[in-house]
Amino acid sequence: MLKRLIDYPAAHHALAWVLLLLIMVMTVGPMTLRPATWIGPNVERFSAFLLLGITFSLTYPKRLIFVAIIIIVSCGLFEYAQHFMQNRHADIANFLVKIAGAAIGMAAVKWFR
Repeated sequence: MLKRLIDYPAAHHALAWVLLLLIMVMTVGPMTLRPATWIGPNVERFSAFLLLGITFSLTYPKRLIFVAIIIIVSCGLFEYAQHFMQNRHADIANFLVKIAGAAIGMAAVKWFR
């Protein structure tokens, strides 16, 4: 079953893009839109981008450089945009946590293939 999922590119590319949009809204939008869990913000960031890396890698299996560029640029733009939001702060550590999550998600898909 897992092998079948990994070998089957996502039928709907919209899922990956909607996930990226939701992450953008939670990252750049007001703090009230950001869900808070008991696991802490760094684990939340890591998990969100892990899922994003997995989703984009499954959706675009032959375009991993494209996926990496999209995610890195998005992370950078999301952090930069926080400079203009009240009660939000951009941080290089947050950027690195997000990139690490996406990279591990992408690597996991590549490894399982």
